[in-house]
Amino acid sequence: IWNFGGMVLAGLAFALAGGCPGRQLFLAGEGDGDAAIFVFGMIVGAGFSHNFGLASSPKGVGPHGIAAVIIGLIVCFFIGFSMRKKTV
Repeated sequence: IWNFGGMVLAGLAFALAGGCPGRQLFLAGEGDGDAAIFVFGMIVGAGFSHNFGLASSPKGVGPHGIAAVIIGLIVCFFIGFSMRKKTV
């Protein structure tokens, strides 16, 4: 269930960022600064999650992975609902 939750979190974060990681990579290659920061953040985030036990492995879910998924979902939902366009 937590691997599925992590992928839901990744999909939500990619949707909030404006597209899939491949699209961001190509946009960064074309000179888009926002996409370059996004790609750099993916690389740093992957290193952070593996170094601090947030990533899953064949042994199972990392010791802090469950909390990271829950906190990430809360943060993404907060960003998504607080930044939506208001209709009058």
